Amino acid sequence: MRSNGSFLGAPVAIVMTDRTLRARNITKQFDGVTALAEVTLEVERGSIHGIVGPNGAGKTTLLNVMSGFLPPTEGAVELNGRDVTRLTPQKRVPLGLTRTFQNLRLFGGLTVRENVLLGQHSRARTGFLSLWPFPTAGDRELDREADHALGIFGLTEYRKRRAATLPYGLQKQVEIARAISAKPKLLLMDEPAAGMTGQERVELVPRIRALRDEGITVVIVEHDMDVIASVCDVVTVLNFGRVLIEGSPAEALASDEVRTAYLGT
Repeated sequence: MRSNGSFLGAPVAIVMTDRTLRARNITKQFDGVTALAEVTLEVERGSIHGIVGPNGAGKTTLLNVMSGFLPPTEGAVELNGRDVTRLTPQKRVPLGLTRTFQNLRLFGGLTVRENVLLGQHSRARTGFLSLWPFPTAGDRELDREADHALGIFGLTEYRKRRAATLPYGLQKQVEIARAISAKPKLLLMDEPAAGMTGQERVELVPRIRALRDEGITVVIVEHDMDVIASVCDVVTVLNFGRVLIEGSPAEALASDEVRTAYLGT
């Protein structure tokens, strides 16, 4: 682990081989307010990488920049070595990047399974092919993948329920299942445990680990430190829009600098 010695000092960067994502020297300003300042983050393929920090540290802003929902004021985002900085979120999905959100974005009137199937829109038939009335081998494969995603998150028994009728914690898991039905190489998760019961959070941990077994690299922003410590290989701590420290969960969360950032002591 390397620390910059002060959260107002130079940004930290840990160089990893075989990286899936690199956010390089990201600065983001809103009306003169700097939300991110020269943040560099590298995510190794096959890892689960946590991003934590106090409220207002810039975590969701960084996730929005990496996923294309916000353009950086300065800096670049690379996905599997390709510069995707100016690509829209929709154009990043076929390249293997999907995400979930803090606030649910489900279609409440559709069933759980229909919501998950919508995650495959970038791979489904379009144009004249979509008019073919009979299921193709590709359609059947998409159906199997949707059912597999439901199974990972324990949602099979709810597949015919309207999404809006499920408890909030289950709706959060529907959103994750929808995101992975797009067959991403990289999944960005924004506070997946928020609003879940204690038991749902416990069950979420092995399900996030299962995503790695599916070949998905995961970046997770989360306030629940038990979840972070249980699933992450690497943790990046942000404070005041800068990288404060980066290392294993045990190293990062035991740091005096991190305690000071969280507790102000």
